[in-house]
Amino acid sequence: MISRIIALLMSLVSLFNVPFAQISAKTELKKELDKGFYESPYIVRTLEDITVNGISVEEYGVFIPDGDIYSNAAQTLCDEIYEACGKKLSASATEKAFVINEALNDTDAFSLKVENGKVYITGSSKVGISRGITAFADEVLLNAQGSYDFKDGYEFSKIFADYVTYEDFGAVGDGETDDFEAIVKTHEYANANGLSVFANETATYYIGGADMTACIMTDTDWSTARFIIDDTQVENRSAWVFNVAPSQGAVSITDKVSPLKIDADNIGTSLDCKSLVVLTDSNVKRYIRKGANQNSGSNQTDVILVDEDGDISPDTPLIWDFDAITYATAYPVDAEKLNVKGGRFTTVANNAASEYNYYARGILVRRSNTVIDGIYHDIINEGETGAPYSAFMSLSCCADVTVKNSTFTGHKKYVTTGSAGTNVTMGTYDLGAATAVNAKFINCNQTNDITDIDYWGIAGTNYCKNLVYDGCALSRFDAHQGVLNATVKNSVLGHHGIKLIGSGTALIENTTVLAEDFIDLRSDYGSTWNGEMIIRNCRFYPTGISSHIIKAENSEDHNFGYTCYLPQKVEVDGFYVHRIGNSYLFSKVNPKHNSDLYNAECPVVSPQEITVNNFSNLIFGNLSVSKNKAIFKVEITE
Repeated sequence: MISRIIALLMSLVSLFNVPFAQISAKTELKKELDKGFYESPYIVRTLEDITVNGISVEEYGVFIPDGDIYSNAAQTLCDEIYEACGKKLSASATEKAFVINEALNDTDAFSLKVENGKVYITGSSKVGISRGITAFADEVLLNAQGSYDFKDGYEFSKIFADYVTYEDFGAVGDGETDDFEAIVKTHEYANANGLSVFANETATYYIGGADMTACIMTDTDWSTARFIIDDTQVENRSAWVFNVAPSQGAVSITDKVSPLKIDADNIGTSLDCKSLVVLTDSNVKRYIRKGANQNSGSNQTDVILVDEDGDISPDTPLIWDFDAITYATAYPVDAEKLNVKGGRFTTVANNAASEYNYYARGILVRRSNTVIDGIYHDIINEGETGAPYSAFMSLSCCADVTVKNSTFTGHKKYVTTGSAGTNVTMGTYDLGAATAVNAKFINCNQTNDITDIDYWGIAGTNYCKNLVYDGCALSRFDAHQGVLNATVKNSVLGHHGIKLIGSGTALIENTTVLAEDFIDLRSDYGSTWNGEMIIRNCRFYPTGISSHIIKAENSEDHNFGYTCYLPQKVEVDGFYVHRIGNSYLFSKVNPKHNSDLYNAECPVVSPQEITVNNFSNLIFGNLSVSKNKAIFKVEITE
């Protein structure tokens, strides 16, 4: 208690004594977060500027006629230019202008021309103008570097072909008529005939609660279309609205696979094609959870990438010995990339009883080699009660999936009774991933303030490998039941911070965290990280009064189904913490373990090597390993 009071007093004193620039930095950051749609300031762009005859686009405005298609196109143009180079067009049209012309009816053509210092953009009301602008950005701007200059006479043109629309199958798009059946039929036809699917850029598609799922197996471009997903009366809360599906179904290989050791480099059988293989041994329980949501554990599960010869990819090694394999399933990896673009989705929240009845009414991605680009999702109608959501965007049994340039929304918290008989706040997510490898979230943010504790942490994952956040501004990075290799870079994390357990390498680089702890090794799963932790050029703004960087708690009397490790090697190079006084790299872990005589039933394995360089904080203070000298025998080296 005394130490907490001292820490609080020191924090108050800091308001009067710290350099003004540091206080100002935190104040300005909070202002930016409060605005919502906060973008990570660490985002890396390949273009420094876009110019027209050498004049920056910052001096250009947009001229449009009246009409939704034009206003949508103007917004898309502004967004794509900003995404490419970080520059914003002028708020009003000037002599230097991007001119969006009247649409050409019944044509599939789009063009962009530069004449006399103006940029003329012409599209079609049939396939839309925004779709053409996005295609130009993808094919030209995002492949350029340095400064990209348009000169008089420049022309980009594109013809859209081999597509179907929701309207072709009866969709109305007025925001009131239920278009779900038409959407399902459109994708069925597109899948059978190898056609892309286009949404009408000015439409609002209403999706009711019917027990259906639209299966996406071809490129889909929702552009600026709106979708209302009404969850107030659903026939099946587990039925996804969209399923991005592979071209081939899963194959059981249980009878072909023999027991495997952790160092195995081949599964002992060939496959028809490169596949993601999920292994299960139901005789062994892992992740035996402790706390308010305690449970008896989950079947031992691992996920690996395997080629036709049965060789395991070195990037996805086994993390367990499999003395028996009760289930083995191969999910073929599609060789061709599938693209799903755009779309502004609004979920009308369920308002169901606040119980653990998860809703899965969004987009499920089960296809490997997929890019999701430009999704926007928000939520309305959250009331006094509500059932939780497993995710709006969920990756499952897939590899090499990228979600980028997308905006999501944190869900309101609701309380129920947990398995231990006490009140718990239910986890409810907008982003999820399970048995997924090489999953990347790039330049993603959320609609609500990432520091607002009224909303649950936005993401939750299980059984993943090589999970990456890059350029994200989100309330949480999370690994529940383990991740092998986690990377968070160029990002800003909010009130739930970085929560993880697992193994391999955890790389946190060019990242700011505003939470109670910079990293929270989840105590409900033993605070285990069997591997290396690298922290480079990061900033930490503690929201509590704790003085540690890595929170780890383990009473050493609970069997989690595995030996618990603290990071065996920790490397810190460039770290600023916004507080006065001494800080500690680790929390105490187990305060009862205060001498070498302590007899732990399930002892944690202590770190072996810690190096720290370029640590700084407000005015004064040093970084030590931990207050618990009994557990932490290692000293900091530089």
